[in-house]
Amino acid sequence: METDHLLSTDDVGTILKISKITVQRWCHEGKIPAAKIGKAYRIKKTDLDRWYEDKLLENTVFQ
Repeated sequence: METDHLLSTDDVGTILKISKITVQRWCHEGKIPAAKIGKAYRIKKTDLDRWYEDKLLENTVFQ
């Protein structure tokens, strides 16, 4: 059974080069796939990769 790596909002902010606060807001607004564990959001690496690819396609198709 394969486990998926969970990322913190700090990790995602570093990867996307945005602030942790922006990542938290996007998670809260449902703009990015995340699970709330306790008080912290966690994002699966595979979900982040898929979300990012989808955003790249959206920007490519509609521009």
